[in-house]
Amino acid sequence: MISRRILLSFLLSIPILGKVRVMDIEVQGCIIKADRLYRVDEDRMLFQWVKDEGSGVYSVGFMQVLSSLIYPLYAIRIKPVNTVVEFDSNLAVVEFGKRVSTFPSPLSGRIVESNKMLEREPSLIVSRPYESWVVKIKSDRPEELKRLKRAEEIVDIVRGVIVREKIECLPKK
Repeated sequence: MISRRILLSFLLSIPILGKVRVMDIEVQGCIIKADRLYRVDEDRMLFQWVKDEGSGVYSVGFMQVLSSLIYPLYAIRIKPVNTVVEFDSNLAVVEFGKRVSTFPSPLSGRIVESNKMLEREPSLIVSRPYESWVVKIKSDRPEELKRLKRAEEIVDIVRGVIVREKIECLPKK
């Protein structure tokens, strides 16, 4: 007879069973990626994602719900590499519709990479919001990550904004 411990150990050694896959969350047709942290401030209509790239570097981008709010997007001007930013200081200037707005930093640190492709083709933020990071920041204050929320913590806020603002997330499936 095989013990439960041996059986469980065997089952977890099988690659497909041993890996835990965290599922993305869909809210009213908008996706919230489970592998990121989020900064959400509905009063400021601020919806950002932060993804750990390793070695204290974090990519920062627009959530799908925000990319739908800023459609049509005309231009984005991103701060240059090596710029030191503080929490809530400006990372980029975004021109959409008849507005110009800033995109604040969710972390303090130094910009180690900026996505120049977005400056040439800003529509990527709308068509591919979770692949189109704006900057990568080398954080010098990792404790600021505690201000960010996990995907499941922001579902109700995102749902409320989608319903209230009648948002239809782009791109369509």
